Parts: sequence; C-alpha cells; structure tokens
Amino acid sequence: MARDNQKSHFGTALSNLHNGYTDSLPGREEQIERLRSFLTKHIDDHVPASMYVSGPPGTGKTVSLHSLFNSDVVTKNFNIVYVNCGMIKSANRVYIKIAELLKLAGSTAQRECKVAIEKYLKSKHKSVLLVLDEIDQLSTKNQTILYQIFEWPTITNSNIVVIGIANSLDLTDRLLPMLKSKISLQPELLNFPPYTKSELANIISHRLEKSGISDMFPANAIQLLAAKIASFRGDVRYALDVTRRVIELADEKIEKKIVLGDVMAVLNNVYSTSSALDNNDENTEKLPLQQELVVCALLLILSSSKKSQPITVGRVFDVFKKICTRRNIQARDLSDFITMCSLIETRGIIKIQGQNVNRLSKVIMLWDKNEVDDVLHDKQILVDILNDKNLL
Repeated sequence: MARDNQKSHFGTALSNLHNGYTDSLPGREEQIERLRSFLTKHIDDHVPASMYVSGPPGTGKTVSLHSLFNSDVVTKNFNIVYVNCGMIKSANRVYIKIAELLKLAGSTAQRECKVAIEKYLKSKHKSVLLVLDEIDQLSTKNQTILYQIFEWPTITNSNIVVIGIANSLDLTDRLLPMLKSKISLQPELLNFPPYTKSELANIISHRLEKSGISDMFPANAIQLLAAKIASFRGDVRYALDVTRRVIELADEKIEKKIVLGDVMAVLNNVYSTSSALDNNDENTEKLPLQQELVVCALLLILSSSKKSQPITVGRVFDVFKKICTRRNIQARDLSDFITMCSLIETRGIIKIQGQNVNRLSKVIMLWDKNEVDDVLHDKQILVDILNDKNLL
C-alpha cells in the first residue's frame, strides 16, 4: 500500500470509527428487526403504540433507531419527530420542541404547545414517529410529563408511535413499572445488553474492512482490545475510541504498521485504564488518576457555581489542566480529555449532552460527593482540590 493511500485509508478509518456511523451494526440485528417489526405492525394494523428502549450507555440504542430513519418503512409512512431531551433546558419545554418540529404555528407557552399538539393528534395527519432520546431528562418528581406523552397514543385517531430511549442504568426499574401502572396503553420494552467480546470484535473488524486497512490491524490485537473492553463495560463507544487512538499512533510511525503493543499502550498508558480493565485487580471499580482529576475538576466548579449556570466541557478542561499543572502531571489535549469524559460517562458518573462532543457541550454531574468518594483511590485529592479556589 503506497504511503499516500495509507494516509487516505487511515483517514477513512477514523471517520468510520465514530459511533454515529450506521452502515452496519453487527450484534444489533435482533434489536433492529424488533424495531422494524414494531413500526411495521403500527402501519399494517393502523394502531397507535409506544415502546420503551433501555440499556447501558454505548450499547447502540440511538444509532440502531437512526439506522431505520432512512428506510422505506419510515420515510414513506412517518413524519419523524426526534427530540434529544438532554438538549432542552427543562423537562416541560419538551412540548415547545415537539410543537416546533411538527411545525405548529402559534404560542411558545408550554401549556399552549401541549394543547396544540393534542389538537393536531386528533386531526387527520400522517403517522408521527415521536422519538424521545435521553428520556431520563424528562423525569420529574411526579412523572406527569412522561405519563402525558405516553398517553398520547390513546387519543382517538392519534396515529402516533412514541419511542422513549433511556440511558440511565436504573431508570427502567424505576420508571417502567410506573408507566405500566399509570397509563392505559402499556409500552413495549426493548432492552439493549452490553456488547460481548465477539460483537465488539466484529464491529471493529467490519469498520476496518470498509476503510481498507484491515490487513494492517492484526486479528490478535482486535481480539485483545475487544476482550478488555467487553470485560469492563461492553460499551462500543469506548471500543471505537481506543481503536481510533491506536490508528492515530500508527499513523505517526514511519512504518505505519499496528502491533499488539500499540493496543496495550493505548489501554494502559494513553487512557490510564490498566487497573480499570484488569478483572483481577481488587480496585477494578476505582477510577484511574487522570479520570479522578476530571471528576474533581467538575466538583470544584459545581461547588462555586450557581445551580442554574450550565457547565461546559471546555470549562472543566481548563480547570483540569490547572490541576495537572499544580500537581506536576502531564495534562491530556482536548481530544484525549473528551475521550476520558466519555469513559467516565460509561460509569454513569457524569452526563455529556449532545451527540458530537466539543468544548461547548454541557456536562452534568449525576453522582453526589459521597458516591464519588467510593471510586477515588486517594480521598485527599478531592479534599485538596475542593479547597483550592485558585484553580477556578
């Protein structure tokens, strides 16, 4: 392979290894077929329906549904209304967003938008496929909003399919029983389990083949990478992040060849995750140092910010760099920092809003200080950082 061709194929691989790539989704054939059958039944039987899609982060929920958006069964029969609930300011503003996507002119008041939506559902219209991603963001004390939305399919001639996607690991146990007891049309449940070693290996291999560099990535390196990540979380985003970084390292080498050691270097050194990925380590649930510092930086910002003030990735990154400088630790660049944030997110500690993460993406802390204490190796780190307001 000529050097220029190598560069071109490496670039294609880096593009194909993003988790939003939907050309093929090995390991999710069953779930995608369930979704397709669910939508087809609505079309054939002319009945409203709802579905509750659950599973840990990075298990292909959103991307599997998006893979059907361009299919004939959807484009010919549905008006797609997709809402990422993590991107709206408050739960009750979801009505404003839905009304906007349905192109319902009129007031921007929340209650009036809800009334307008329900009036629209009672009129003659094309079937509506309402997808509420990160639906856990609509969870409120009495769950009124979720109950109201999941009741919409019961409106006479509503012609609507509601699909809620839950990212929180425990939301299914908390919310689904309440939905089933409170609403008259119970949602169908579709669960996405963590990816297995073989599924992760198939995904990585397939995307490398599509990029034309499969011969440069040894099979044993793929198997090692897949095994380590499957034993940790089974999160495909993690697997793709590590694979991209391995390719980036190989691209920097003269011979441009990937070896087993490159994978180990990324797993153990670049992301400092050797202990987290070692099942025999008694500290398996502990965070590696660099990730600890990310969490501490976020807690420091939270301790001195107003609750209503959003916190961005860029702000946390700036504080993180100051912490590393103060402790004589080499800080990662923004790209590696974002990857570390995604790894922390897979543990459910934080939530990063939006599909494409950048400096302006908002970060939400999901755990409290006591929960964070349990995953820190050195509790004194947290105390010292929280007491150092000069880092802000």
